[in-house]
Amino acid sequence: MTIVSNSVGLEKLKKVLINDKHFNPSRLNEILKSDLFNLLKDYMEINNNDIITKLEIDENGDYIFRCKVRTNRLKMLGIMP
Repeated sequence: MTIVSNSVGLEKLKKVLINDKHFNPSRLNEILKSDLFNLLKDYMEINNNDIITKLEIDENGDYIFRCKVRTNRLKMLGIMP
């Protein structure tokens, strides 16, 4: 019974941290997505919808950042646009 109570308590703590106004992973996720877009658009033809990002916290409290970018064409390096 203690294991169940601890896991319920841990889940509640995670929800409190995520909902805390000083810690907003969705806001940080949007900032990371925007910064990555600005970096990658110099190397490939993309628009903002071509980037999917996800910021999560695992059970150890570590942050996991996942990013997927779709493009049809890479830009040639060393050639003026």
